[in-house]
Amino acid sequence: MSEAGRTGPMLSALLIAALFIGIASALRFGLVEPPAMSTACDVDPWRSGACLLRWLTIQAFVDARLGVFALAAALLATLTRRRWIAAVALAAGGAGLMLYSAGLAAPAALLAALVFVRTR
Repeated sequence: MSEAGRTGPMLSALLIAALFIGIASALRFGLVEPPAMSTACDVDPWRSGACLLRWLTIQAFVDARLGVFALAAALLATLTRRRWIAAVALAAGGAGLMLYSAGLAAPAALLAALVFVRTR
């Protein structure tokens, strides 16, 4: 495959990662880290939709769950060479980079990105 033939899939991979990094950033800086959200939601996590979303976001990165999922999906994508699985791994890896799971999410994102540029 020529270098020009790889540009499209790699651009798609970068856009997927950027989208999920943006979503994870909004969740992190809008719901998880603000002291006001912590004060309001720690007392009653079911009090509002925002508190529920905050709780779900926190559950995603407790025990590096998001990073483990991203790495498992990236390994599966590498073995099967399925780009849609790589897209899922890249999305989870991008989110994991922002949501405190960088240790596992970074290699997962790189491995998933390699599936996009691998020649057939």
